[in-house]
Order: sequence, then structure tokens, then C-alpha cells
Amino acid sequence: MNNIEIIDKIKSEHRELLSLPQTLVEVLRITRDEKSSAEQLARVLMYDPALTAKILRVVNSPFYGVPREVTTLTKAVVMLGLRQVTALALSASIYNLTQKWDTKIDRIRFWRHSLEVAIASRMIAETIGYPHAEEAFVAGLLHDIGLLILEKSFPEDFAGIYQKAQKGESTLEIEEEIWGTNHARVGQFLLEQWNLPQAICDAVGHHHNQYPPNCLNSELIYSQIVALANLLSSFNIMRDFRGEQDLELENRENIRDNLNLTLDRLKEIQVKLLPKTVEDARYLDIEIGSVDDILMEANRLLTTQYMTVESLLCENRKMQKQIARTQMKEAALETLKTITATFNHYINNATATILGRAQLVEMAIKNEEMKDKNGQVARAMDVIINGVNTICLVMKELKDLTSYETTVYHEEHYIIDIEDKIKKQLKELENMPR
Repeated sequence: MNNIEIIDKIKSEHRELLSLPQTLVEVLRITRDEKSSAEQLARVLMYDPALTAKILRVVNSPFYGVPREVTTLTKAVVMLGLRQVTALALSASIYNLTQKWDTKIDRIRFWRHSLEVAIASRMIAETIGYPHAEEAFVAGLLHDIGLLILEKSFPEDFAGIYQKAQKGESTLEIEEEIWGTNHARVGQFLLEQWNLPQAICDAVGHHHNQYPPNCLNSELIYSQIVALANLLSSFNIMRDFRGEQDLELENRENIRDNLNLTLDRLKEIQVKLLPKTVEDARYLDIEIGSVDDILMEANRLLTTQYMTVESLLCENRKMQKQIARTQMKEAALETLKTITATFNHYINNATATILGRAQLVEMAIKNEEMKDKNGQVARAMDVIINGVNTICLVMKELKDLTSYETTVYHEEHYIIDIEDKIKKQLKELENMPR
């Protein structure tokens, strides 16, 4: 099955997913028209009393700190702006819409993660001074909606994927293996059917992409913002914490540099993210669990992350010890080379002296200057000379050996070759005529 087959199934069997409530359709139409006014948007929103109440509650929340209570929708739209109101309308409407779908996905965890990514996306956009931060918020909030679509369309297949993902396997890899597509691309398709701004659709579709260094394409800014926000999120939809993989860490660093974010600014966002998520959930009426639940989950994640860090520190200590041992081996090798050279110097002098004396004795016997009636002295000289030659041979091989890299010592066949070479040379020494 591929992406086209997935989309065809959604179109044929779940057409209800492809359309938004009429009020929201009108809101999006008005927002796309640059000539639209706050009054026009307010008139459309009034057809949805629940949405109207939510917008008024938001504008009067401590987040905006208005000096007087705002009681009219037109004034609220003027104060918040068309984009902000559209973002609120989208968030509320899609949240309410999807809450009606049957699902085995833990909805509280789903929206906790989605809202956290949405807020992180908005904060990143504001930090780097990118316009229309509310569109980044919407893209962040809807970035995983493809999961709900896939589950609704393929409940049995998704149940197996969800079970594996709960154990720490990569959701994306399993989706690609089974369907030939993933929830990011399916989510993008759905949002395009809803006629959401293309920047939002692209950001949803690309939030799992790997971004190379110096990826400065302005069309990919929203996509990179949401991708980074997703990597910053502490609260995962799946219960099991896999930890950050090497590719995720590399992607996070690349995107951070591409967006010209310093590490300190990113840390500031992370510090503010949890309390901001709890605060925004309250006035947006998005259920993300009680504060106690969130703190317990945060504590669990911290414990898991602590254990991960502890494991990494242990591995680091092992690595440092290994490096230290390697350095000691290298230092020992250099010391061995020096000692061997010194030994060679003194032994060469000593053996040269011994051989010189032996030769003098042999000459004296030959010239009859020294008597050796039974030939015992000559035989003794042969033993001495052979012994000295053996010492010289071994010392030469030892000197050659210490000129190689350390790894040579671990090659057994090389050691055997040296032994065979010495034995062969000693045999030749024994057979040499005197």
C-alpha cells in the first residue's frame, strides 16, 4: 500500500474527514482575503456561540492582560488580529471535531504533546522574529493529526503499530513498512483538503524530515520550526520513552543553527514550555490532564532521562578509561622502544667484546700460541660464539619489533613468524663451518 492508496481509501470511505465545519470554512476564506475586516470575521464567528465564548475568554485571559473586559466579538478580533483569531478558531474547532472520533490513542497524551509542540513552535517563531507566529502554533497543534486519521481509516493495522510504538519502536518506520507512507504526509494531505494555508500543510508534512546544515530556504522555515518544536517536546504520545537518537540530536543541532538560535535561547524556551503549556491549555479548554498528572509524568521523564544520562556517563567513563589505557600502551611502547635501544647499545658492546676475545683465543690456538691438547677450548669458544650470535639475533628482532605500531603485538601470526625466523637463523648459525 502506498500514499495514493491511503488517500483513495480516505476519500472513498471517510469523506466526512475531508470537510470542516462551515463556520471554520468561512473563517479561513475571510482570513485569506487581505481586504477582509474584523467586522466580517466577527459576523461569521457569531454563528458558533461556543467558539465566540472561547475567543472572548481568551482575550480576557491574563495572557493578554487587557485593562477592561472585552465584551464584543468585533473588539476581540481587533485586539487579537485576524490571524490570532483564525488560529484560535482552528484550534478549538479541530479539537472538538477530533474528540468525537473513536480512538485507542490516549487523547490526553495526544493533545498534551500537540499543545506543547504548538506553544514551542510559536515561541521559536517569536524568538527568531519570524512573522505570523500563530500559523506556526496551528501547524504545531495539528502536526500529528495524521495519526488520528490513520487510526480511524485502518483501526486494526494501527492497533498493531500503536502496540509496537508503545514498546519504543519507531512509529515512522513501522508506518512506512506497512503503508508506504507516514502520518506526517497523511496529515498534510488532510489539511490541504481543508484548504489551510500551504505553509501550515507543509510544516505538518515535513515535521519528521532530516534538515541539513545551512538549509536557509525561506519556504522551509515553518517546517523547521515545527520539526524543532517536536524534538523539544518532553511529553510523547507513546508512554515509553525511547530517548533521543543520534539522528534526532544531529537534526536538532542543524535546525537550531539554521534558525540562528543560540543554545541559551533554546534553553529559555524549554524552561518556559511546561508552565506555558499548562496555562494555555486552561484558557483554550484543551484537556491535557491535571497538574498532578503532568508533574508525575514530568517526574517520570526526568527519572528516565537521568538514567539515560547516567548510562551515557558510565559509557563515557569507560571510554575515557579505554583511551587512558590506549595512551598508556602508546606511552609504554615508546618507553619500550627507548629501553630496547639502550639494551641493544650495551649488549652490542658486550657481545662485540666477547666475540673479539673469542676470536683472539681462536687465533692463539691456531697459531699454537695457546695449547689446546683435547680441543676443549676451541669447543668452548664455539659455544660462546654461538651464544653471542643468538643474543645478537634476538636483540635485532626485538629492535625491529619495537619499530612497529602497537597493533602488531596483537597479531598472533606475526609473533609466530618472528619465532620461525629466529629458529631458522639459529639453525643456519649451527650449520656454519668453523
